[in-house]
Amino acid sequence: MSDPSPQERADYLVRKLEEFIRAGKSEHGLSFRTWQALARAEIAASFADIDQRRLRREADLTIRRILIVGAVALVTIGFWGAVLIVDRRYGAVAALLLGASGLVLAAMMLEFGLRRVANRLARRRRAAAFARIEEFDRQLKALEAQVRRRVTKAQADEGP
Repeated sequence: MSDPSPQERADYLVRKLEEFIRAGKSEHGLSFRTWQALARAEIAASFADIDQRRLRREADLTIRRILIVGAVALVTIGFWGAVLIVDRRYGAVAALLLGASGLVLAAMMLEFGLRRVANRLARRRRAAAFARIEEFDRQLKALEAQVRRRVTKAQADEGP
């Protein structure tokens, strides 16, 4: 089964939001804040699902690559180790190939560790960016409230 297309995801979200509006109908209707909260939760869930699928796909590819490279390196080490035990004539070749296979394994482990560190740093950068956005949004709302108060006060001062 393939992932839904962007159009199918959009259609699903529209249907979900329509359900929220229909389910919340009353004589006054669904408040905008309530609708906004429901829409935000549904969209966030959709994005989280997309992120989870992407992460799962990347993890699967990484695991496959690690298994293939690790298996090839271990088979190479085993084969040339056996050749070295059977016949010492290939000692220099075996030593080079064993060393190269060991370096490949070490590089693979190093890359795996570096990837984890890079992912952790990326998460921190994303969190900091969202914190800056939230702070800007808070400041913008405060500024809007201040402007509304000034306009109301100016209108009250002018009076009838």
